[in-house]
Amino acid sequence: MPNIKDYFLNQGQYLTSEFKKDKIFIHHTAGSHIPENTIHWWNSDAKNRVATAFVIGGLSTRKPYDNTKNGLICRAFEEKYWAIHLNGQELYHLDKSSIAIEICNYGHLNKLSNGKYLTYVNTEVPSEQVIKLNKPFRNSTYYHAYTDAQLEALKELLIFLSEKYKINIQKGLKEWIAKENLKVPTGLSILEQQRWLNEHGFVGEDGERLIEDGIKGMNTIWALESVGKSAFELNAQCIKGSEGLWTHTNVRKDKNDCSPQPNLIQLINSL
Repeated sequence: MPNIKDYFLNQGQYLTSEFKKDKIFIHHTAGSHIPENTIHWWNSDAKNRVATAFVIGGLSTRKPYDNTKNGLICRAFEEKYWAIHLNGQELYHLDKSSIAIEICNYGHLNKLSNGKYLTYVNTEVPSEQVIKLNKPFRNSTYYHAYTDAQLEALKELLIFLSEKYKINIQKGLKEWIAKENLKVPTGLSILEQQRWLNEHGFVGEDGERLIEDGIKGMNTIWALESVGKSAFELNAQCIKGSEGLWTHTNVRKDKNDCSPQPNLIQLINSL
């Protein structure tokens, strides 16, 4: 069992109804390295009940760097309960059936002409805490890097939760990462394309297998456009409620948590 510090939200800041858990969502906080501060901020929200069950601390961005919170797991409420973490009433079915984990991290960064990297709130992140992605994700190339300690804590927590709640974390992101380099063979008819897409697990906008009818409808177009995309992009299967390990970006186009950093992908592939 991972070392977890209970730092519970006030009663009423989360919902105590219980639902079967078959998904885990990972997020990043878009904030500082201190997990308790994130939970304290959620406590100041009197009505929205926005929170995740777990928050993993990070490394401070200001010298002298504070390493005391790096990899610290704080629990905001018992994970058998739920709170709103995907931010949308149409996604409540996912909030209820999932356990959510936040990683303390600022997210996307802007690189200035002087070589400095600024967060969305114009604070500076030192270059040694910056990662440049091989290709832009959600219109950003530079991101605040997840630390080794955070990823080690995340892996330990994912394994613990998957075993406790019988959640298959090899489904979801790991499956879609394996599809990223696939390409639809050239010269196929629409019917043959549909068969290829079904064979390789691509789904329509409704999250279902394609009907193999030789007609290029919206579901076939959606599936074709999914080929070659990052596993972290919008995913119809996830939105419908498929089990497994997912991230906030799989259900929201306007989010960038979590970003597809190589060390995070390596972690997911190791599960």
